[in-house]
Amino acid sequence: MLDLMYNYSMKNFVFDFYNTLVDIRTDEHSEESWQGVVAFFAERGIEADPQKLIALYDECWSSYLFDLKETSKYDYPEGDITEVYKRMAITLGGALSDKEAALCAQIARRDSMRKFCLFDGTVELLKTLKRTSKLYLLSNAQSVFTMDEINSLGIADLFDGIMLSSDYGCRKPDKAFFDCLFKKYGLRRRDTVMVGDDIESDGKGATAYGLRYVYAGGGAAAHRVEIITLK
Repeated sequence: MLDLMYNYSMKNFVFDFYNTLVDIRTDEHSEESWQGVVAFFAERGIEADPQKLIALYDECWSSYLFDLKETSKYDYPEGDITEVYKRMAITLGGALSDKEAALCAQIARRDSMRKFCLFDGTVELLKTLKRTSKLYLLSNAQSVFTMDEINSLGIADLFDGIMLSSDYGCRKPDKAFFDCLFKKYGLRRRDTVMVGDDIESDGKGATAYGLRYVYAGGGAAAHRVEIITLK
């Protein structure tokens, strides 16, 4: 993969995070994943059971995203997951502060995690590229827990910039999200390649923005990574 990447002679590499650098599996629809939130709510006088929370989580995310699509200026708006937990609490007859909603989101994330580790060879890949290029992270992710996850892996310092969609109100493949990155760091499209596992958000988003794209199915460091051109 490194040889393929160097053929581009790129000055900037923009990476997706989940399933590109990190091998992750979560389960938001098992009762086990919601026991911590049940206890968290109970401490605040909000009664619920795991099955009710599973259904309510999906319902509140859907209604929240619908509201965003109606009001947002972006083609692909992004929400802040803490708002979902606030809506869940209100529906159940309670209320959460911003700090409590953030804690709730972190608890739910922790309890839903089934696998979380860097793909083999990821650090070596990033360090090698870092010698001659600048590295950026552009991820559809929630900063309330994703920044902690990035820091826990010890790779944050390898990036010259990290941008998470929940901080900007839009997500890949939205042109606006790429604009945020390129304007903030003064990047040029001809010098930049996008590396990601999702053909829709990473691939089509990058190519529509005028970037070259490396498909990272199986992780960016995998031998089976292919370079594909989307027309």
